[in-house]
Amino acid sequence: MTGRVIIVTGASSGLGYEVARYLCEGGNDVILACRSEEKANRAIEKIKRQNPNALATYMQLDLASIESIKKFVEDFNATGKSLHVLVNNGGVALSPKDTKRQFTKENFELTMGTNHLGHFLLTNLLLDSLKKIGGEENGDARVITVTSSIHDPEVNRRKNLQPLDLDNFFLFNKGTYNGLQAYKNSKAANIMFTYELARRLDGTGVTANAVCPGFIPGTDLMRNASGTQKFINRYILHGMLRFTKMTRSVAQGAQAICNLITEEKWKGVTGKYVKDGAEGKSSEETLDEEKQKKVWEMSGGYVHLEGYEQIEVTPPPPEEEEKPKKEKKEEKKEDGEAQKDGEAKPVEGEAGEGDNKTDETKTDEQKKDGEEDELKKESTDKEEIKKEDEAKEEKEEKTEEKEEKKEESTEKTEEEKKE
Repeated sequence: MTGRVIIVTGASSGLGYEVARYLCEGGNDVILACRSEEKANRAIEKIKRQNPNALATYMQLDLASIESIKKFVEDFNATGKSLHVLVNNGGVALSPKDTKRQFTKENFELTMGTNHLGHFLLTNLLLDSLKKIGGEENGDARVITVTSSIHDPEVNRRKNLQPLDLDNFFLFNKGTYNGLQAYKNSKAANIMFTYELARRLDGTGVTANAVCPGFIPGTDLMRNASGTQKFINRYILHGMLRFTKMTRSVAQGAQAICNLITEEKWKGVTGKYVKDGAEGKSSEETLDEEKQKKVWEMSGGYVHLEGYEQIEVTPPPPEEEEKPKKEKKEEKKEDGEAQKDGEAKPVEGEAGEGDNKTDETKTDEQKKDGEEDELKKESTDKEEIKKEDEAKEEKEEKTEEKEEKKEESTEKTEEEKKE
C-alpha cells in the first residue's frame, strides 16, 4: 500500500510513532494526530532524518476532548484529502493501584473517555471521507483499532478483572474503580465497537478490524500513572519479561498493526479480532451482539452524536477517605465526655455552646476571602504540578530515546547473528 492518506492517533511516541515511521517508508501521506505539537514535531524530525522524503505532518488532537476531536475533523476535511486508513492507536492506562479517578473535559472517566469514546466519535465523524474511498472502483478503506488481550477477564483471572458493566460504564459506583479495570473495560469496548462498526459498514468498501499488538511495556501508554509505576513498568517489568520472551518490542508490535494495513490478505476482511497475525477469538462478552449494539447506542448518546439521545454525565463525589485511627479515638473521647454530664452533643451543622463562627454565621466577606485564598492556593498547586510533569516528561523522553537506540542495536545484533 503506497500513496495513501493515513491518520495515526497517538503517533508522537511508542507504537504510534513506529507505525507512522513504517508507513512513511512506504510512500504514504501520514498524519500524526497528537496532543502535543512539540512531541509530534520531534517525532516528524526523527522520521525525516531517516527518510528525508517522508510525507509526515502533524495535526492537533486530544482524544479526551470532544471539542478537540471535532476541530481535528474540520481541519482534516479542510485539506481536501480523502482518508484511506484510520489507525485508532492513541490511549492511556493506569495501574491497578491507581484508585483515584481522572476525568475528561466532558466528565467521562479518563481511560474510557480517551481510549473508547474519543475514537468512537473520531471514527464516526470521518466515515464520510472513508466511504468516499471505499466507494471507488476496487475501493479499499480501513479502520484499524488497537486493543489488548487484557480485555478478556477469563484470560486475566488472577488480576480480578470483571466484565464490562453497562450500568456502571465509567466505574462511578463506589469501590468499583481501579486503573486496570478501567483499561480492561475500554479495550473490551474497542472490540465491541469494531464488530458493530463492521456490520454498519457492510457493502461500503470500508473494513473495520481490531488488533492486539502483544504486551509492550515500553510505550508511553502509562503516562498518567504514578512515577513509580511508570518506572517499574518501563524498566523492571519490561526487562524481565523480554528476557522470558513474554513481551514484544515496540517495533514488533507496530509491525503487527502495519501488516493489517498493508498486507493484501486483509483486503475486504472485516469485523475481526486479530492477534499474532491471524484471526483470534475475543472474550465471550465482546461477542454478545446485543451488548455490542448497546455499547454503540450508549456511546452515541455520551458524545452527543447526531441522531442519538443525548446522555449527560455527572462525575461522582470524591469517595471519603477513612479517617486516621487516632482521630477517630479523639472523636469517641469527646462524645463520651459530652454524654457523661448529660449534655446533648451538637448536631452536625448546628452551633454548640461557645460556637459563634460556624459556616452559617460567617460574614459574606469572610467567606469570600476564604474562597479567594483557596483558589489562589489551588492555582499555585496546579502550576507547580504542571512544571513537575513537564520536567518528568522531558526526562522520560530522553531515557526512552536511549532505550529505543539500545533496543534497535540489540535487534540488529541478533539479526546479524542469524545471518
